[in-house]
Amino acid sequence: MFAKQIGASRAREYITKGAMLIDVRDPVSFRDSSLPGAVNVPLRQLSSLIREPKTRKLIFFGESDGDDTLRAAINYAYQFGFAEIFSLGAKDNWNK
Repeated sequence: MFAKQIGASRAREYITKGAMLIDVRDPVSFRDSSLPGAVNVPLRQLSSLIREPKTRKLIFFGESDGDDTLRAAINYAYQFGFAEIFSLGAKDNWNK
């Protein structure tokens, strides 16, 4: 995997400095419950990240720590040329 695992406190710190918090879950799950400031970018829409500056920190989260969609999204971000990619893992890790 091409992402560094981070906790909620570090994620919050990065977000205040401009990092993008990305929820890779489906739109229904995002609408029902997501994290403050998160944007929903399901796997099939990940190409929309190409427009973002490659220097921007990206913080991904999904349904669970071992989520296949989460791993795939991180791999795509790496292939798109992003260097600072982080994983919060599961959405529930935000409250830990």
